[in-house]
Amino acid sequence: MPKQVVILGGGIAGVATAHKLLKYTVPKAKDLKVVLVSASSHLYWNIASVRGILPDEIPDDTLFQALEPGFARFPASQFEFILGTATALDPTTKTVQIQPNNNDGGESPRTIPYTHLVIATGSSTPPDLPFKPLATHAATTARLHALRASIAAASSIAVAGAGPTGVEVAGELGARYGRSKRIVLVAAGEHALPGCSASVGRAAEAALEGLGVEVVRGARVVGVAAAAEGEEEKKKTTLTLSSGATLAVDLFLPTYGVRPNTSFVPAELLDGGGSVRVGPTLRVRGLDDVWALGDAADVEAKVANVVEPQVVHLAANLDAVLAGTGAGVAEYKPSGRLMIFVTVGKKKGTGQMGWFKVPGFLVAMVKGGNFFLPRLPDIVVGKSLLHSAI
Repeated sequence: MPKQVVILGGGIAGVATAHKLLKYTVPKAKDLKVVLVSASSHLYWNIASVRGILPDEIPDDTLFQALEPGFARFPASQFEFILGTATALDPTTKTVQIQPNNNDGGESPRTIPYTHLVIATGSSTPPDLPFKPLATHAATTARLHALRASIAAASSIAVAGAGPTGVEVAGELGARYGRSKRIVLVAAGEHALPGCSASVGRAAEAALEGLGVEVVRGARVVGVAAAAEGEEEKKKTTLTLSSGATLAVDLFLPTYGVRPNTSFVPAELLDGGGSVRVGPTLRVRGLDDVWALGDAADVEAKVANVVEPQVVHLAANLDAVLAGTGAGVAEYKPSGRLMIFVTVGKKKGTGQMGWFKVPGFLVAMVKGGNFFLPRLPDIVVGKSLLHSAI
């Protein structure tokens, strides 16, 4: 009987998993087909989005890579690409409903059966900011272009949320405009990067302030009054902070509130934050034929550097199940070791590996120059993951 692995999500996790199965498992497993479902026609290297939002900094054809050409060498009997969005999952019938993403919206939903299902649908950043992919490739690029124009026109910009994304966005803005625009970072805690040690947070703040960024500590944005027509001052967006202070800016960029893209998953399979609950082997809890990884799952911290080991492990487990090699389905063991590199513009940064504070020059050298953008084409065609070969 034919077997079909359906992978939901055209990000790094989904694309790399598809390539690993096609390269290693399909040749061994009779009648196995891999189906990749992606809401976007392109893989978006959103790791570099913090710099990509700046005008004339990174061309679109560098940030995005079309997915289908990367799989063109595989016959239809082994691989199918579906441009669409998952809208419902039924574990009882082992089917997932897909709404095709076409230009006119007139195509009927498709019901796709699976032998095994991989949920790699990632996450989103409200309110539709392009730090993560939006609903379609066209929507992501349109929002990206609009944001670049807004940044160019603004004389004052507030970034709220002092996690890695917020710090990197503020750093890029500061490096480019710190002497010509007012750039403010609003941090809820006593220091930036609350998941790191205080010394790492202080290093990030010092680097930001060196670029002309104002850091407001110990405050959250609790109210946002949209810009209004009329007098010049009223055209600004007014932020109310938990401290009682207000801040009027031309542009407001919230970087908090990331949510998993799992609205199609039955509620009983999700945790309180909307992540898919997985067991030690990366199987969804209570199911033998549904797996999840990356930002959609509750495995570990939702950062790019944990995707690679998850892909390698999940693909090996699927290979053991589908190819009948005799290998067992193994438990995934997260490293438990904090490893994070945070850029502050192209020449500065900070980070943490375990308890070790990473020097800024090393972060700038490893990540700050290009955000690993040269990896994008190789991932799409199945030559490599983030760091190692597929």
